[in-house]
Amino acid sequence: MSNVLSILKIIPTSPEVNRDEVVSHAQTDLIKDLDLEILKKEEEPLFFGLYAIKLFVKTADSDEGTEALQKFEDRLITMEEVDNCEIELQTIIDY
Repeated sequence: MSNVLSILKIIPTSPEVNRDEVVSHAQTDLIKDLDLEILKKEEEPLFFGLYAIKLFVKTADSDEGTEALQKFEDRLITMEEVDNCEIELQTIIDY
């Protein structure tokens, strides 16, 4: 079965947000009970000292994988430190 690589772009609420803590929380607490894997993270400068966090997430190419990604995105948005989260790119990997 194939997998899907999704790049989630997370916008913090302010430049003062500790981006490492957001990623750490996402990698430990937010992915509990979800069938997904965070492969890596990157940061992208936006403006006025604000950086976006990009998480590279691998899920199964199935309805369950789509649901897991949606739940993860919903959990990210509920974080106090996160202003917005969107899927920037999706592609199939691991044929």
